[in-house]
Amino acid sequence: MESGLGKKTEYKIFLKGILLVFILLNGSMGSYTFSGSINANFKPSHTGSPLFSIDNQSIYFALFPREVLELRKIKRNKQSQKPTPTSIIYSKGVFPPEKLAEYLKQNNPKLPKQETYSIALMYIEEAKKEGINHDIAFSQMCLETGFLKFGGDVDPGQNNFCGLGVTGGGVKGLSFDDKRSGIRAHIQHLKAYASTDNLNQKLVDQRFHYVKRGIAKNVNELAGKWAMDKHYGSKITNIISRIENLQN
Repeated sequence: MESGLGKKTEYKIFLKGILLVFILLNGSMGSYTFSGSINANFKPSHTGSPLFSIDNQSIYFALFPREVLELRKIKRNKQSQKPTPTSIIYSKGVFPPEKLAEYLKQNNPKLPKQETYSIALMYIEEAKKEGINHDIAFSQMCLETGFLKFGGDVDPGQNNFCGLGVTGGGVKGLSFDDKRSGIRAHIQHLKAYASTDNLNQKLVDQRFHYVKRGIAKNVNELAGKWAMDKHYGSKITNIISRIENLQN
């Protein structure tokens, strides 16, 4: 025998069942009205029971406290999962500016807190514009500048955060008018190594065209290319790991 309900009516009941499930799971019951009859004799099993089912004009709904708790536990676990940093240079970073700033401050206590946060934020902003992983760029800056203590051939006033143009023997390398310009040049130089895509910002890295494009997809491939140190990539990776494990 065919059902007395049309397909549209059954579909409406189906949607209302889904809405009811959503409301209960989110713990916010409002003033909703549902049509259709409830079968009071329906007794689903306590294990593996469906949330709802439709049978002609009856809508059956079964949701037990244990099931609610399990679903909410899954939801909480998904929300609490922290994003994992990656070694791919042409990708997204995961660390917030507060964490980067705190790590820099711990390793160079003389820096004003506002300055560490400002630099961390600029790295995130400039890296995002070019699609570069800010975790890697910031960690490389920490390595190259000794956590902004400098002390090598580059002076702090040069705003050169990654040793651009520095070849040793007292060669100072490139200088930039302000911190953001220096950070932008660093990001652009990383993009030259990691990708063959065009820049999204105006070119400020004077050594951009000296790089063979796309020769270092991940941070470990920078060793022997960006710097001759064969452990160069692992040193950056170690800094990333320490930032990740930083206890705030």
